[in-house]
Amino acid sequence: MTHATRPWFEGSRVLVVGLARSGAAAAKLLLAHGCHVRGVDRRRADELQGSVQELTGLGVELRFGTSDPRELEDRNLVVVSPGVPLTLPLLTEAERRGIPIVAEVELGFAVARAPIVAVTGTNGKSTTVELLGAIGRAAGRKTEVLGNIGTALSERAESVPEDGLLVVEISSFQLESCTRFHPRVGVLLNVTPDHLDRHGTLERYAGLKSRLFQFQDESEYRVQPLGDARIELLLRPMKSKPLWFGFADPTGDGVWLDGGMMRYRFAGKTGNLIRRDEAPLPGPHNTENMGAAAAAALAVGIPERPIAKALREFRGLPHRLAPVAEIDGVRYVNDSKATNVDALKRALESFTEPVTLLAGGRDKDGDFVSIRPLVMERVRLVVTVGEAAAKIEQSWPEVPHERAATLEDAVQIAKSRTEAGGVVLLSPGCASYDMFRNFEERGARFEAAVLELKRSLQKARR
Repeated sequence: MTHATRPWFEGSRVLVVGLARSGAAAAKLLLAHGCHVRGVDRRRADELQGSVQELTGLGVELRFGTSDPRELEDRNLVVVSPGVPLTLPLLTEAERRGIPIVAEVELGFAVARAPIVAVTGTNGKSTTVELLGAIGRAAGRKTEVLGNIGTALSERAESVPEDGLLVVEISSFQLESCTRFHPRVGVLLNVTPDHLDRHGTLERYAGLKSRLFQFQDESEYRVQPLGDARIELLLRPMKSKPLWFGFADPTGDGVWLDGGMMRYRFAGKTGNLIRRDEAPLPGPHNTENMGAAAAAALAVGIPERPIAKALREFRGLPHRLAPVAEIDGVRYVNDSKATNVDALKRALESFTEPVTLLAGGRDKDGDFVSIRPLVMERVRLVVTVGEAAAKIEQSWPEVPHERAATLEDAVQIAKSRTEAGGVVLLSPGCASYDMFRNFEERGARFEAAVLELKRSLQKARR
């Protein structure tokens, strides 16, 4: 099946900046549409796996170890990967010359045939997009979950038919260079301080998130949280139709929790989806993620039954409040994905049992003092680790704390200090880069340490 209209970029002379997953996908899509493609990356060729040989074989001009503005010669379009800062001299020069700079998602959007549901927000994006993927598949639609973390939209946009579904996780970094992208349904989960090292202020960061809805029209939908005055103000000028999710009847269309029942109102119809306790995802933040996913699914024409089925069966993602083991009546939970203070707050709100908290890592300018009352209420002991240890200890002086040299030591300290009925929670509130490659490696190391502890105790008791 072919497009009635050719994509706007067809036949362009393009410079792709950044050649990791999304850059490589963009280059291949551009080639398929008759573009001449040059690619640059500040890293060396041997630091970029796989894609280099393939792109060379396809005829892309590649330059490594450079982002020289001279690469803009004879180019009339620049495609930028999400990790590349827009302050790069090459990009400021492109702007000065009036060469359009676009995000990779703009290309995928231009050739997509299936409706797109795009999800952004500070926390909960990955859980919500995976849940939407499960809902799409439960409804029997060919569904791809793409974007920010995994496969680029450009790579799969053309392979999903009109009656399928494209679910895209989109970050503020990608939205920064969007000038056309308008999904059938845009979802904004929340906005809390994060990435301020790149965006400067919360206002600028929130403004970038709202760009998801800027180019939508009256036939499209925006899914937004109920009772967030700042988001409400930010999105009020948008043309799209609002759908709400939250903990009270929105009086408009949406999905909400009503006395333990998840209810919906859409297109003149009101009904029940499931009881909240039927869903395995823990915590109030996941109630919001479920509500947002269900509202978005209704907006792309998915009936209630497959939505309810997916909500009942979806078990969550690795490193997000993932249960690891129970040892001597103590539950060990891996929430390594909590890389900012708000994610840590959401984790603590998910437990009523006394918590031994493992926190720390590379600080992203987080305001740990802001959650002090919650920490005092829920946490019996903080075991700190990594660069932010001292800052965290100073932020919560009333809570007992011990410092560990390694994550493995932290697990041992937690074991010796946590009584039966408690929870040992890894929810760092920080990035992982001071000690690990990424949050996945940090979570895997925590799980390995917990399982090793369990094995050694079982062995000792034989």
